[in-house]
Amino acid sequence: MGQTPEPNYYGRKLIREIKSLRRRAGLTQNEAGERAHIELKKLSRVETVQLPSYHELCALLDTYGVVSTDWDPYLQLWEQAKRPPWWRKYHLKDPRYLRMEDEALTKHEFQLGYIPDLLQTEEYARASLTNTGVVRSEEMVDLEVTIRMRRQQRLFSEPVLTLHTLIHETALHQGLDREQLVQITVRAELPNVTVRIVPNSATIHEGLRGPVVLLTFPDEPDAAFTDSTIGLLETQDPEKVTVVRRTIATMESLAMTPAESHAYLTRLLSQPRR
Repeated sequence: MGQTPEPNYYGRKLIREIKSLRRRAGLTQNEAGERAHIELKKLSRVETVQLPSYHELCALLDTYGVVSTDWDPYLQLWEQAKRPPWWRKYHLKDPRYLRMEDEALTKHEFQLGYIPDLLQTEEYARASLTNTGVVRSEEMVDLEVTIRMRRQQRLFSEPVLTLHTLIHETALHQGLDREQLVQITVRAELPNVTVRIVPNSATIHEGLRGPVVLLTFPDEPDAAFTDSTIGLLETQDPEKVTVVRRTIATMESLAMTPAESHAYLTRLLSQPRR
């Protein structure tokens, strides 16, 4: 038997709503299951990791006293939860980061050595994936570039992602062509994108440990990530997330303002470059 797919954001929200409705109705799981004609074991899964069928959802809404004229928000959540994610066709082993980024409200990011993924051109993305020390076939590089370009649609498609990026100055002098510089500059002008440059300095700071990402969600705990040669590490542990949030705040305190960063990028563009 195949493993039950993890519900997306809308599915998780629906699951929370179903559980909340039962509690407001003053019913135990056993009582709710008997009235809705749903096995207790199934109802337990519905309140944790598994979406109900359409008819099971209707039965539960009726059992919990929700009048039919008020069903629409729950049915909309169910429809959104059943919609296959765009990355499913790629048959990825672990799409967790893609899912979380795709569902996030905001993304705060500090990059030490690379341009942030959502600002990369296809050529830069290909070069960054090819020269990492990790052996990848040409087909795998092609796939990862395709996925990276697809991820960037979050900057333009509703609901748009709010992106706050902090780029260490050294990354702007490592393998960037004019097209990549232009793309950073243009995307920095989007209303939902902020680009700030952290200048080189003699100061030893937390950012020198490596890149960090903080994803925030409308009604779920924040998630923090850091990337290294051995792979992507993720946590939603409040203490560890706080450490990442503090690191980003430190980088913000050292960074140029958005206007200063834009002027810096403009100066780079005025210099000879391939």
